Amino acid sequence: MNAAAHSTGRHTLAGMALAAAALLLRAPLEASMALHMVVQLPMIAVGGALAGRALAGRSERFARAAAQWDAYGLAGLVWLLLASAYWMVPRALEQPLTMPLAEAGKFASLFMLGFLLPGALSRAAPVIQLFFLGNFCAMMAIAGMLYQDMAQRLCNAYSLNDQVVTGVGLVVASIGIAAAWCVWQLPALSNQAAERT
Repeated sequence: MNAAAHSTGRHTLAGMALAAAALLLRAPLEASMALHMVVQLPMIAVGGALAGRALAGRSERFARAAAQWDAYGLAGLVWLLLASAYWMVPRALEQPLTMPLAEAGKFASLFMLGFLLPGALSRAAPVIQLFFLGNFCAMMAIAGMLYQDMAQRLCNAYSLNDQVVTGVGLVVASIGIAAAWCVWQLPALSNQAAERT
């Protein structure tokens, strides 16, 4: 087995393991609003991202089809905003606790988000990435601040203190994602600046 195939296999196993862990640890993760939103939801998406990367690396046909279908990364980035906006709504987050269909929809939508997002980012120009990720981070930060400021519980299943902790987690996550994107784009932006001078 060559190095590329070995790496692809590891990504596949890691993605499936992460998604399976999010499902198997459902009870303790969903018992806390903070763990549910800030830990379990990203686990599912990262699992999808690893699985998508593995499939793209293994199948050139899939990679070509994805590039043709989502040439500029817009479909994946639009799905990022739609899926994340929906699962930041308290009522939506609460439904999977008692509705198996909502739980299945949560896993499917977030796994697909992770599956699509890495390819979308690789095909999108920096300005398009900035627009979508900027909106995503702003939405997350605003939701986090609202969670902290609300005097009443937004979810019947979670305490007010848990809601505040979730709000802090969302604000911290939004700052972390924005900072990570800037660090990721810095070499490319530096090269562009050097080429212009």
